[in-house]
Amino acid sequence: MFGWEFPPHNSGGLGVACQGLAGGLVSLGAKVTFVLPKKLDCKQENYEFVFADEEKEIKTIKINSPLSPYLNSQSYCSIIEGLASRQIYRRDLIAEVLRYAVCAEKIALRLAGDFDVIHCHDWLSLPAGMAAKNATGKPLVFHIHATEYDRVGVDGLNREICLIEKQGFKAADAVAAVSGYTKRRIVDCYGANAQKITVVPNAVNRAEYAAPLADEFLKLKKNGKKIVLFVGRLTFQKGPDYFLKAAQAVSRIDKNALFVFSGSGDMERWLIEEGARLGLAGNVVFAGFLRGVDLARLYKMADLYVMPSVSEPFGLTSLEALASGTPILISRQSGVGEMVSHCLKVDFWDTDQMAAKILAALRYPALGDELRQNGSVEVQKFDWVDSARKCMDIYQQILTT
Repeated sequence: MFGWEFPPHNSGGLGVACQGLAGGLVSLGAKVTFVLPKKLDCKQENYEFVFADEEKEIKTIKINSPLSPYLNSQSYCSIIEGLASRQIYRRDLIAEVLRYAVCAEKIALRLAGDFDVIHCHDWLSLPAGMAAKNATGKPLVFHIHATEYDRVGVDGLNREICLIEKQGFKAADAVAAVSGYTKRRIVDCYGANAQKITVVPNAVNRAEYAAPLADEFLKLKKNGKKIVLFVGRLTFQKGPDYFLKAAQAVSRIDKNALFVFSGSGDMERWLIEEGARLGLAGNVVFAGFLRGVDLARLYKMADLYVMPSVSEPFGLTSLEALASGTPILISRQSGVGEMVSHCLKVDFWDTDQMAAKILAALRYPALGDELRQNGSVEVQKFDWVDSARKCMDIYQQILTT
């Protein structure tokens, strides 16, 4: 399995999904070798180690590369400029992805007798997966969590990345898509064969979101504050600017509404400055990127979680919120919206409607309680073992055809 991050060293939901799926596969009896680059200097080119204490059957191979999820060409160049050993890396993002593929080919040949299937996540690891397939003849599963169309929209498309994705949909023996929404996008935008695509939903480890409220959050509650939460990368795809606009509308009516942003990204500075310009300094908090218990507590203290994504293939954070007992308001442009019914929904661009629904959830306790109770029950149907079982079915199918 080729991926790009693995908790606790993760920068977003992709790593959480990879860990959950790998753990589910192991519980079903699979042996998983997880190959990933690490955005850290290493003393040797690659080595093997057990990465997750709770999942001893997952063997991880680390390659010395600054690649990480959600990179674009500009951010990659900024990263390597700050690395002392940058002379071993390529000068641009695509070239570094191809260097990683060369390393992946060598690893696949060395371990050819130890695996049956190659499984890669998103475009950054796709050339690695295709190189491993070409070298060993083993079947390839391309697991797509987000396309270039989701990340940047039509106007900002990187044609080289689109071409890599299109090649992957053709070369893969099977494609796993995180939702029906994503499957349709793959078919419509890339002309992929729908018969090759299986929907494998993300899931959530509910036990990780049982953390108690921290004292500082309890104080906010006692002071009458109502917390509206955003968790995600502060970038175009996730719609934080629409969340901020809705915050402006709500704050005119409810002075006790406090809007919390958790995450980091290329829009962070703009959002802070725009919030100040709109006069929202007392209504908006930027909590930074959080994980683990800190993130679980943040979910639990919220009166409402909002996911205003412009294009969201799945929306793992919405399940994390539900697992924390927090009602959710999600974009209709999200894959998880096809699978969750006990929630509020809105078009990402309709910030007036978004604000109205936020106010309804904050002002009518009965609505929030109903969403909370039913959502807590509904989230129980999302289990990583079920997702892993769908992948096992895919493996069996491509191994026998």
